[in-house]
Amino acid sequence: MSVNKYKPFVRIIPEDDANRQLANGFVLHDAVDSRAVDVMAPAGGWHKVLDVFECEYLSTVRSNEFAHVVLLIDFDEVEDRRARVEERIPDDVKSRVFVVGSNDEPETLRSELNKVLEEIGRALANECLEDNFTLWGHPHLIHNEAELQRLVEVVKPILFPPN
Repeated sequence: MSVNKYKPFVRIIPEDDANRQLANGFVLHDAVDSRAVDVMAPAGGWHKVLDVFECEYLSTVRSNEFAHVVLLIDFDEVEDRRARVEERIPDDVKSRVFVVGSNDEPETLRSELNKVLEEIGRALANECLEDNFTLWGHPHLIHNEAELQRLVEVVKPILFPPN
């Protein structure tokens, strides 16, 4: 299903298939408004996530105040990865572009939690809905804390609209 570009919406650009599975699990949560979010095809690497964002979505974010983008990447335990990604997000859209992902790779998180990735995504969505961020505090996700606060403020009302 395609989003309504005349209402606030979110596009998720996953780095790889594992991140796509996490995003799909999140979006499949019963409370998520599936008409307000699109999970795009895996980009094929964190550099390519940025390329896809710049080539295919940046102009949309600039021209449509309702557009939001989540760049879902592996941080591969690289300390400056977030800074390197954020350097490529223009200042005029930074308030509507978010960078999140596993500190290593989603497969490591899956292995440690002994759950399939879609199940983890659904659990992360449930925590956002309930404002209870236990799983988000996992060592492979805790580095997203500041970005999570922005997501909850900006994106939560779009994905979890009041009844």
